Amino acid sequence: MQRFRSIIKAYLEGRVSEEELSKQLAAYDDELHTDIHEQLESGVADGLTSPASREAMFTRVMESVKTKEPGRPVFYKYWLRAAAILLPLIALAGWWYYRGDTRPAKIAQQQLVGTSKKKVILTLSDGTAVELDSSGNGMVARQGNTLVLKQGNGQVVYQPSSGKSSEVLYNKISTPKGETFQVTLPDGSTALLNAASSIRFPIVFSKNDREVEITGEVYFEIEKSSTPFHVKAPETEIQVLGTKFNVNGYMDEKALKVTLLEGAVKVAAGKDNVLLRPGQQAILTGDGANVKEHIDLEEVMAWKKGNFVFNSLTLPEIMRQICRWYDVEVSYEGPVSQKRFTGIVGRNDSIAEVLDFMQTAGIKYKVNNRKIVIIP
Repeated sequence: MQRFRSIIKAYLEGRVSEEELSKQLAAYDDELHTDIHEQLESGVADGLTSPASREAMFTRVMESVKTKEPGRPVFYKYWLRAAAILLPLIALAGWWYYRGDTRPAKIAQQQLVGTSKKKVILTLSDGTAVELDSSGNGMVARQGNTLVLKQGNGQVVYQPSSGKSSEVLYNKISTPKGETFQVTLPDGSTALLNAASSIRFPIVFSKNDREVEITGEVYFEIEKSSTPFHVKAPETEIQVLGTKFNVNGYMDEKALKVTLLEGAVKVAAGKDNVLLRPGQQAILTGDGANVKEHIDLEEVMAWKKGNFVFNSLTLPEIMRQICRWYDVEVSYEGPVSQKRFTGIVGRNDSIAEVLDFMQTAGIKYKVNNRKIVIIP
């Protein structure tokens, strides 16, 4: 039920599109009927909120749907088919969420140590580390003839001052688990870092090349220029031709993925070179590079919008994302389930809500300090 609540909540808050909501609801078409009947037959729904409260929740969802643009036959067909059971479903989800501290997930949250207080770090050319979270707005540092400024929106920009310097100086920005950060590079391009990621770059690009190095996951919007732009990731180089793209290169993932939203990029990995078109994704492994067509961009870019979108993912794939964001560890007792899971969880949701998602998806666990132990 938590998965349905999360999907509907994200839609009402404007964090997912109507198309994404339709897709996620359709994925549950079969289990929707099964889950609600099992819950009602087992008596879990006893003591739900009053009929007036249930009606209000149902009306809120349906009115929101009515305000959306017409012309979505699949979406509305699904809602007509699901409307008969959505009322008890939403009521049950609301009851499940608000029923208090006796929930196992609530208890587990109390046992978990809160997310760490690690900071976003700017490492200057001389090795000095500056905590960007605690620094005020304005000039953070001076590198050669370039000013490093922190703006009111929390991002860092590089502003050349008078004079020129022949010395090449490099800066590095690193995010901890549970944090994102945006930097405007010296040429005006922007890079948004996901949790546990980094970017290293010269404070002034040369006239012949613009090159940065990254780890983790970074979303780029590159300024068009006659000067080539290159992104170096582990064992991969990306040549940019003026574009918007996402690079997911976490070392604990099985493959590095480059997803193109706009423009064009050329991806080189070993002897393989692939040219991507918008909507394509290059998947790079030790065996070479493959191109995947018709990528679900909502899923790829969910982190940028403040969501986790799990689209038929295995438990280890989900837990790797959860661990990077909430700064917890995971271990497994016994064989790991091969079942795949689908759902939406807001990244601003508490760890308790994530544990709810796991519990209602049939995942059993126990908590030991900062570690979530998955049990058979």
